[in-house]
Amino acid sequence: MPLFMTLLVRDEEDILDANLSYHLAQGVDHIIVTDNLSVDGSPDIIQTYVNQGVATYIRETDNTYSQSKWVSRMADIAHDAGASWVMHCDADEFWVAPKTDLKGWFSGQRWHNVVSAHRHDFVCLENDDSPFWQRMIYRKSLSTNPLGQPLPPKVAHRAKSGLTVAQGNHAVSGFLWPRILMSDLEILHFPLRSREQYIRKIENGGQAYANNTELALSVGNTWRMQYTELMETGTLAFVDTNTVSAEMLQDQLADGTIQVDTRLADFLDNRG
Repeated sequence: MPLFMTLLVRDEEDILDANLSYHLAQGVDHIIVTDNLSVDGSPDIIQTYVNQGVATYIRETDNTYSQSKWVSRMADIAHDAGASWVMHCDADEFWVAPKTDLKGWFSGQRWHNVVSAHRHDFVCLENDDSPFWQRMIYRKSLSTNPLGQPLPPKVAHRAKSGLTVAQGNHAVSGFLWPRILMSDLEILHFPLRSREQYIRKIENGGQAYANNTELALSVGNTWRMQYTELMETGTLAFVDTNTVSAEMLQDQLADGTIQVDTRLADFLDNRG
């Protein structure tokens, strides 16, 4: 049962190697990566895995963040390469299966052809130059997007040609009879890892959405609103309120706002 994963990245060198090595260790057989205009070390990291035969590298040069089009293309490539299941992932997302690895979990699916997985945000400690996973071991008890709305789940599906993965990887269409499972899979989510990293993400993503003349303005509204805020004020309230000090951390642990979750840290600290 070949398990494939897609990944769309742009300037993710601080987290990309961790993401690729983690998911391969969890049973993903092959990862199709679309690199959209990275200017950091991301292409070199991807190429390392291509050289090992476990990744396919696509270079996308359009600055339009046409995620649905690009991810749907990767889903077709995965189907043509023999995938049974395809997971759609972002560089800051780490999928976790209960009591087994991802390969074992998907191998046990018999009835459903689409599965959804909920995400859990981790809080960003003030950056002391340590790897993100060593300081980001505190998970929010309630995860919301920068607009205060509940985080929508992400999807995986059985491989099939001609599917359309929605912008954001939150849904997939094209099955005659979609049988959707709200699964017990979890996604550990690390969107804000440093002030510089997140501001660069919004600069890149907001400009790309502004360049896209095909998508409705309601698509990508979180990034669009943050980009406008950044252009008008030079800062982001989301970054200011979600980058916590050691003192703030203790208060949030005490009132139950956050909880300790070392699953990713344990894996990455112990990988060979």
